[in-house]
Amino acid sequence: MDLLISVLTVYGLSAIITISKIFEPLRDFAEKNSPNFWKYLTSCMQCLPFWVGIFVSLIIGVPFEAMNEKLPYSLNVFLTYLLSGALFSGTTLIIHTIFIRIKGKKWDEMQEKERIRKIKKGIISEN
Repeated sequence: MDLLISVLTVYGLSAIITISKIFEPLRDFAEKNSPNFWKYLTSCMQCLPFWVGIFVSLIIGVPFEAMNEKLPYSLNVFLTYLLSGALFSGTTLIIHTIFIRIKGKKWDEMQEKERIRKIKKGIISEN
């Protein structure tokens, strides 16, 4: 149950940042002015959950521990958080893909409206 709550928390936070209107100015700024890392981080539903997952794991604990007795403790901790981020990234992508499939053509229309809005604001070019 804790894992499900963690996954839904990461999905919720990631969706708010990458899709919601409230973070639109942040995404626009990042897309127009930031290096590629920040631009993609604020708009990618696979990239952002990795980092949100690590952050959530630091706060509420990791969903599992990757411990190998042959490795130094610090490397085990690093690998635990790395794998937690990957777990959250993957599960969030699955949830988001299901969400897109359910929305169907409505999702495509929303994406096209967003693209037109960005062209009008000069954030992206028509290419």
